[in-house]
Amino acid sequence: MPHVPLVSPGPPLTPAQRQRYARQVALEQVGDVGQRRLAAARVLMIGAGGLGSPVLTALAAAGVGTIGIVDSDSVEVSNLHRQTIYTMADLAQPKAEAAAAALRARNPLISVVAHQTRLTAANVLALIADYDIVVDGTDNFATRHLAHDAAALLHKPYIWGSVLRFDGLVTTFWVDGPAGGTRLEDLFPTTPGADEAETCAMAGVLGSVCAGVGAMMATEALKLIVGFGEPLFGRLLVLDGLDASWRDVPYGTAAPATAATTGNAAPTAAVNLEPSADAVPPRDTSHSQVHAHPIPVPQGPGAPVPDEVSSAELADLLADRREGSADFVLVDIREPWERDIVAIDGSALVPMAQLLTDEARTVMEPEDRVILYCHHGTRSEYARGVLRDNGWSDVTHLAGGIDDWVRRIEPDKPRY
Repeated sequence: MPHVPLVSPGPPLTPAQRQRYARQVALEQVGDVGQRRLAAARVLMIGAGGLGSPVLTALAAAGVGTIGIVDSDSVEVSNLHRQTIYTMADLAQPKAEAAAAALRARNPLISVVAHQTRLTAANVLALIADYDIVVDGTDNFATRHLAHDAAALLHKPYIWGSVLRFDGLVTTFWVDGPAGGTRLEDLFPTTPGADEAETCAMAGVLGSVCAGVGAMMATEALKLIVGFGEPLFGRLLVLDGLDASWRDVPYGTAAPATAATTGNAAPTAAVNLEPSADAVPPRDTSHSQVHAHPIPVPQGPGAPVPDEVSSAELADLLADRREGSADFVLVDIREPWERDIVAIDGSALVPMAQLLTDEARTVMEPEDRVILYCHHGTRSEYARGVLRDNGWSDVTHLAGGIDDWVRRIEPDKPRY
């Protein structure tokens, strides 16, 4: 069933893009416009291991314009049977950087960003903010919850997969999805302790199972970006490599009404699979979280919904300011390297990490009227809440960020 595409189309395809993606553009569900959506899309892969390898290679081959890779580990020889993006030449190299180099070699028409770092509560929001979709191939529940909760907070789709031995799971969580959205807690109401959760290192895994599950995870991302097919909202896809079967198990609000009394519980952990379960308990609406939220989220009680200004409105405000009839501070919260590419004239740079420093106050005082902007509008919306919770009363942000500004107001400026 068609659904609303997640990403707006980018510029017209170049001859090189048309040639490379010709067989994909030939698909009615993709076409020229769909390929332009893929070229404009930004996907963050968390974990460049057994699942990350097939996901990354598939997304790069499909022409996803910007791929981010988060991983803090280095390549080991025991990885190579399932982490097929690496070669012997990559041993001891940082995974994120080695995987990024491999993707650039495979497809020079895309951009790949290596984030050689461990995902933490301190960096998760900044890492996820500038991407359209989060794909998680990590192997522990602490990181999964962290990534999922940040994606939910930033209203990003979160594609999740897991493998162990001969089995695999795939689904997509999105708080903005149909029927009230889906969350990780809908599928896993409780989280196993560290001593309960097996890992591939302990139990083993068949490398080809990783390839199968990773391929489905990549397909979920492509469907969301372009707007075709039926995403796995409220459905868990279960692979049994031993009997060569794929099964579709509903969960949350999509689970059968009798599920809670069938006696067939959901897998209590992706690392302790029970793919023979016939049903999954319906969503427990008595709580919104089943674990302590690790992300430092501004929680101003009674704070209004963040306001926005459109690119056209900002252009008018800047004109008024030049004429002396408007007074505000326009603040660019991106990183310096981003500002070097393109910026809005009349703005001042205060990187997001420096918002609450003394240096920032030399640019914007709490009593000032402040308009924030970033790349696509996600970071600036979050930053607006941070400032409001720390004494700024008149803060708004540019919807769609500088990317929207360039498309609508200054099309001669570069986009990235």
